[in-house]
Order: sequence, then structure tokens, then C-alpha cells
Amino acid sequence: MPDTDTTVDGTDRGEAEPEAFARALATLLNPSRIDGVVKSCVRAVHDDAWEGPRTGLLHVRFSEDRPRVEDLADLLWAECMFYALPRRKQEKFRREIAGGDMTAVARCYRAVRDLFIEFNVRHPARASELGEVLAYCLVQEHLAAAQVASKMSLKTAGNMPVHGLDGIHAVFEHGALTVYFLESKLSGNGRRGMASYAQSAAEFLGDRRQYLREYEIVADLGNLDALEGEDRQRALDHFDVMGGNAPQRRERFVGVVCHSEARHFGTRLPVRDDQPPDAHERDFSERYAADHAALRLAARRQLLEHGADPAKAIVLFVAVPDVRALRRAFYAAMGVVERDLPLDGDDIDMGDDDAGGDPT
Repeated sequence: MPDTDTTVDGTDRGEAEPEAFARALATLLNPSRIDGVVKSCVRAVHDDAWEGPRTGLLHVRFSEDRPRVEDLADLLWAECMFYALPRRKQEKFRREIAGGDMTAVARCYRAVRDLFIEFNVRHPARASELGEVLAYCLVQEHLAAAQVASKMSLKTAGNMPVHGLDGIHAVFEHGALTVYFLESKLSGNGRRGMASYAQSAAEFLGDRRQYLREYEIVADLGNLDALEGEDRQRALDHFDVMGGNAPQRRERFVGVVCHSEARHFGTRLPVRDDQPPDAHERDFSERYAADHAALRLAARRQLLEHGADPAKAIVLFVAVPDVRALRRAFYAAMGVVERDLPLDGDDIDMGDDDAGGDPT
């Protein structure tokens, strides 16, 4: 009679199950090449002398002296094939393509494009979808956390509310599941975008009904149905917030603030033949990284003012020359021109002081 506390290879079941669950969850990760077009000049790492939030600074990369805005837009659109489609639909297209049906490529492209167009037509005042894709890429790349619910496909459903989290990701690490709640903001100024994120974080954390609804979405409509057998059941157990036997988990609220940075992008080195091609990028990174202390202090203040716990927050600032220009380039990459859709979006907070100034 085999020992029920061990696996077939003799491994202790209590040790094997967490490892198996971690591997299964990792299968939901999709490739992201975001580091090729977005540089991290200050990583959001733990600091024993700082009580939070973990704060990272990133910016669009340069081609010599030119910020690669169009390249970033192209990559974000390409990543939408993974971001916007539920996992099972992705796998369906993969099987068709692998079977030689190349028309599936065009159908996949149209399916994703139609989701974004439908969302923009139905909600013309909301401009968050670009930030959502960016957040999706960064959390997969820098936190190795897989998407467990495709929010874009849900937001275009007639019976689903458009409001709610921008994304839910998860990773099994350090012996427990960590759930990342994502909120993205587009702003003409980093500190205003941070204030908007802090308010959203506090509102979500203070709304138990919405909190439970997000877990229901993962369990009922998320990507966990791509897992099978025991792997799927373990995942459902970990996301069962109402169950009496649900395992312990960590929850972190991630804010991705994509903002215009007119001050630093407006200051550039002269172009010279005797300097390295990456001199402009390195110069920008150094000047932007110098804002880190002030930006993370501003982030902490905003979170505390809104009643959110900075120790459970991660904030990623992403600097671009102009968020509106990036959003237009994003839709141009999918073949949509400005005259066809209202692409500015009322919820891009541009404000009056876009020229920069003290980041605090």
C-alpha cells in the first residue's frame, strides 16, 4: 500500500504540492520584452531603512537622442495579443496556427483590435487601457507574476462594470501566494498621477464588496480555467477568500503611473560624433533617478493621507515625453487613426504645470 503522504517518486507531498502549484501558476506567464523599450533606472526593491512603498523609476529608452515612443507603442500593441484575450482563447488560436491555419493570425489580430475599439467607443472618456497594458507587461517582467484574469475582455462584456481593478496577477513565492492588484494612471505629471493612484488604492481597499468581486472574477471568469486537475483546484483554493480552509496569501497593490516628463526630456545633451550612442539615455536616466527620493516620499505621503498601507504598495513611475502622444501612437500601431476615435480621453490628468518643477 503506497504512503498517501508521499508522491509516486517518494517526495513528501507537503513539500511537493507548493512546488507543483508554483510551476503550474508560472505556466500562465506570457513573454514580455518590455525591458527592450523601457529602461529601469531605479528598481523597486526592498529597503530595510524604508517602510514603503517600494518605488521604481522607469522611462522609455532612447535611440541615440530620440525617445523611442513609437517603438514602445508598437510593443504594447503586440503584447495585447496576450493581455486582452483570455488564456483559453489564446490557446485556441495557437493550436489553429500550429495546425497550419494561418488565417488564425488575422482573426486573432481582429479579435484584439475589436476589443479596444469597442471599449473606446463605449467609454470615450476613459483613457486607461494603454496604462493597463503597460502595467501588465511590467508586472510580468519585474515581479514574475502571471495574469490570472483578462480584464479587457471582461470590460467589454455587456453585463460587466467598466470600473474596478486594471489587472490581477499572482505568483507563488517564499512559500505563499502573492496576489498583485494593479491600478494604472496616465498623467501629465508624476506626482498628480501618484495622488490619483493613492485615492484608487484606498477606495478599493475600503470597499469589501469590490474586493470580494475581484476574487470572484478570478475564480469564475479568470485564466485559472487554463489549468487542469489538481493544479486548477489548488489555484481555486488559494483564491477562495470566503473558504474556511483557504491558504494564507499576501496582497500587494501595484500602481503604474505613466506620466509626461517635460522637464527632463526637455533637457538634452548636444549630439556629437565622439560620444557613445547611449550617452543621451544614460544622461536622462541619471537626472531622472535623482528624483527618486522625492517621488517615493510623495508616494508615501499620498498613501498615508488616503488611509492605504505603504508597506503593501508598489509604485512604478514610467516617464515618457507626452502621454497623449504615446496613446495616439498606440492606437496608430493597431491601425486606428485619431479621426476615427476620440483618443485624448478625459481621464488623462494633464493639469496646469506640465513643464515639471519640484517632483514632491
